[in-house]
Amino acid sequence: MLGNKVVKATLFVSMLALVGLTLPLQASAECKLVATQDGSPLDIKADAFDTPEAKQFLDTCKNPYIGNEAATKRGQKLFQLYSCTACHGGQAEGAVGPSLHGPNFKYAKNATNKGMFETIWHGTNGGMGAKGKGLMDPSDPENGLTPDEVLKIVAWVRTHSKTFTGNE
Repeated sequence: MLGNKVVKATLFVSMLALVGLTLPLQASAECKLVATQDGSPLDIKADAFDTPEAKQFLDTCKNPYIGNEAATKRGQKLFQLYSCTACHGGQAEGAVGPSLHGPNFKYAKNATNKGMFETIWHGTNGGMGAKGKGLMDPSDPENGLTPDEVLKIVAWVRTHSKTFTGNE
């Protein structure tokens, strides 16, 4: 009788340990990046996430640059440099392209930083081309934004919203 209880307790503890080991895998599995166009997986090499902040984003889908003043200033410059202003306006308020302030996004997924990252990286069906490194100009694999730069642009865009950060 006592042996049966020990076996049950051992099984229970083993199950808890197994669940504990799989939880971190599930958390990182949540950050599977997909194309805005069709939901297909984005093939971005892990080594492209070459800063601690980009690696953190890849693990959590949370943008660590939210609220970082230096990063948002750089994001604004990149927004201008990569001609985002031509369609989205100087303050991302919308012009030819939609406003990026939210909460009513053309692509609902852009309410999250993961979704906005995916849209900037790989483009849309609605006319926005891919801006990710190697995608912006397929003839030049070095042309385009790095994951870290996309995160800084997203952080700057989020400064225009008073109601959410995209990391919720």
